Amino acid sequence: MSGLRSIKRDFSSSSLASSSQDNTDTVQAPKRVFKRTASGLEQRLKDIQAGLDSQKLSQPSAPTSASQSAASVSQKRPPPSNEAPAAKRRQLPSSWTESITPQASIQSRSTATFQKPTKRAPSNERLAPSSSKPKGVFLSDEQTHILKLVEGGQSVFYTGSAGTGKSVLLREIIKSLRKSHSKSLDAIAITASTGIAACNIGGVTVHSFSGIGLGIEDAEHLASKIRKNKKAMARWLRTKVLIIDEVSMVDGNLFDKLARIGSILRERTEPFGGIQLVVTGDFFQLPPVVKGGSQTVFAFEADLWRATVKKTFNLTKVFRQADPEFVDMLNEMRFGTLTQKSINKFRSLAREVRYDDGVAATELFPRREDVEVSNRSRMTNIDAEERIYRASEGGTLVGTEQGAKLLANFMVPSTLSLKVGAQVMLVKNMDETLVNGSMGTIVEFADPATYAANNEDEFIEKPTATGEKKIPHVGVGSKWPVVEFLNRRRLLVQPEVWKVELPNGEIQVSRTQLPLILSWAMSIHKSQGQTLERVKVDLAKVFEKGQAYVALSRATSLEGLQILHFDPKKVQAHPKVVEWSRTLQTIDI
Repeated sequence: MSGLRSIKRDFSSSSLASSSQDNTDTVQAPKRVFKRTASGLEQRLKDIQAGLDSQKLSQPSAPTSASQSAASVSQKRPPPSNEAPAAKRRQLPSSWTESITPQASIQSRSTATFQKPTKRAPSNERLAPSSSKPKGVFLSDEQTHILKLVEGGQSVFYTGSAGTGKSVLLREIIKSLRKSHSKSLDAIAITASTGIAACNIGGVTVHSFSGIGLGIEDAEHLASKIRKNKKAMARWLRTKVLIIDEVSMVDGNLFDKLARIGSILRERTEPFGGIQLVVTGDFFQLPPVVKGGSQTVFAFEADLWRATVKKTFNLTKVFRQADPEFVDMLNEMRFGTLTQKSINKFRSLAREVRYDDGVAATELFPRREDVEVSNRSRMTNIDAEERIYRASEGGTLVGTEQGAKLLANFMVPSTLSLKVGAQVMLVKNMDETLVNGSMGTIVEFADPATYAANNEDEFIEKPTATGEKKIPHVGVGSKWPVVEFLNRRRLLVQPEVWKVELPNGEIQVSRTQLPLILSWAMSIHKSQGQTLERVKVDLAKVFEKGQAYVALSRATSLEGLQILHFDPKKVQAHPKVVEWSRTLQTIDI
């Protein structure tokens, strides 16, 4: 690192347990924790001002901001209202800015480790939204129609091309179901075919929910195995609604097994024992993983698919891309029916795209190893001080092999190395303009209390995607990255929590880490569901059907997309999926 000092920020409570030869400086954040509410802020105005005066903090200056393109945020945020009341400015209580005396020792190693606070406000703390304010998410008519069917108890499957709001709708479905089953939250089982997809929706894999392990035995043997597992058996009996995301990667034989297991365990003849199913995914994207030379069997080919899923819908309104030409090109690619005009256009995108703000396009790779090499080499080229942030991890499976596999599925890494000048991507929604997928550059590292006083506009109660108001984390003694995003807005980024939670509330694993990843490169698998303004893809490296379509459909525009080695053969659709797609119903409202 060119002799530069490396500073490590550790969220784990055991991070300071070191040998006498592991020389570190330690700084503890305040132990006092406050639950902050809107009424409490007003009652403590005098203390707030006194605290700021005592610290001699400078007056705030509002950061600039610009709205993102309508194509990338129209499904996530409501349009601004001229009649909305002005947001209240938040100021800091004196207790949040009290001085802390560092416990320092002179050591020979030039490494400082910052300890996680003994207690801190929960990272997902929120204020309840005012009932007079609009909700943060607006659904299209076709999305609303599907939501109402689910609320009415119907088992449904819905799909759609990339960018049609499948994930947005799923979050609203989950929110609605949890509200209607508020007295028995374990009645809603949120699952997905892969660990990454499960983590993205706050659920578990369908294998973990069902308790089938690898699931290689027949349904009768698996049901007998589950009966011996009290927790798994209880899940099957208590579940009223089973959600399966990214169903395209669920093998049809597995779908049949699960349907029969539910019937056996719940002693009912209906598939899944009468459990309501909400299934979503895009079969034109990544297919099921097959062993050896086995033939791909899609979930829609399962014997019990039609008996289970009575309503199937195809979403048609595209939100990610606003350009009709680009939408048509992606649809041609999806069905494997590219015209010569579209082929020529895709090939013309091999040109180099230059950006004058210093933020390069995210390069998508099919293999994780290539992603790590690319990001590491870019970081090495930055001549700046490095800060290392280590995650805090917990849960009932931490320390086990299964827990390690679950943790590996989180978008954020256990260890995150950052420098001023590093290109990063936000992987959680912060508010209406900074959302999952927003890209930017680290411009400094700052103490939260000082930053809050100098940037008061960032500490205004801002509605999140769900209409809630997010309260910023405030602490002393820790330095967090300040990121300037493409919309020119700056944000002090602080830790958030990711978790894998069973329907009964058991948290199998959790990780507290900064909601950032290096964004020079990203795997195609992890990019699924993301919206990216700047994308670069080398199609010579893709090796699986659906990868090219997933990668290219992440882009919001042709202007922000660079494609190397475009080959029409790389974008062929599976003929069985094309044939089946003709049976899908569209919603004509």
